Amino acid sequence: MRNQIRAEILKARSGAALSVLLLVALALGALGQLGAVYGETQLDANVVATSHRVIKLAGSATLFATLFGALLVTSEFRSGSIGRSVLYAPGRGAVVGAKLLVATFSGLLFGAVAVLGALGVGAAALGARGATLALDGQSARLVLAVLAVCTLAAPLGAAIGFVVRNQLAAVVGLLVWGTVGQLMVLGQLPQLGRYLPDGAQLSVLGDHLTFPDALSAPYGLLLLIGWGAALAVLAQRLFVRRDI
Repeated sequence: MRNQIRAEILKARSGAALSVLLLVALALGALGQLGAVYGETQLDANVVATSHRVIKLAGSATLFATLFGALLVTSEFRSGSIGRSVLYAPGRGAVVGAKLLVATFSGLLFGAVAVLGALGVGAAALGARGATLALDGQSARLVLAVLAVCTLAAPLGAAIGFVVRNQLAAVVGLLVWGTVGQLMVLGQLPQLGRYLPDGAQLSVLGDHLTFPDALSAPYGLLLLIGWGAALAVLAQRLFVRRDI
């Protein structure tokens, strides 16, 4: 199993997917954070709230962590190398477990990079406006929340990759859902949306301004873990039973 994990780490580091998605996540996060700072008309009175908003916007990296998790799996189905992975692995379950574990660490990387980017951009933008980034207990909680949702998002994407298999379908589906679908469901069916992974992520981030019907953070975290566990079980069962 240890060799299988090492092999999956090597695959995750190979190619441009990881670096490209990290850069895009940083760039889009920076745009949102600059908008939050420069769009605040009463900055002196709202420095703390603006600082919290800047950190919270780092949570947008969850979409890219999910995409990377899906690519980590579907790229092997696309190239046909999944057969070799199974051949050299102790079993099919080991392939699923190793990919989910490496995806989890990749998600943590996305979260850490997004948080560091948010702190850097926020400090620079606020400094340019004569203010200082406010760091307090709530800031620390938000940092942990961003790390949590990103860490759980990547294995969720990997599990979806095992279920869908087709790379184009998985990527397009995640992009459409992440940019349009979730907004429609959360906006039109909030009582349903609060129990979906996206609603749970907003719950963990404590973003009740964007989604007033969000659950409390602890319940949101448990719900995210539950979704991840359920999809992981489904991914393993389908991977074991299907032909490669």
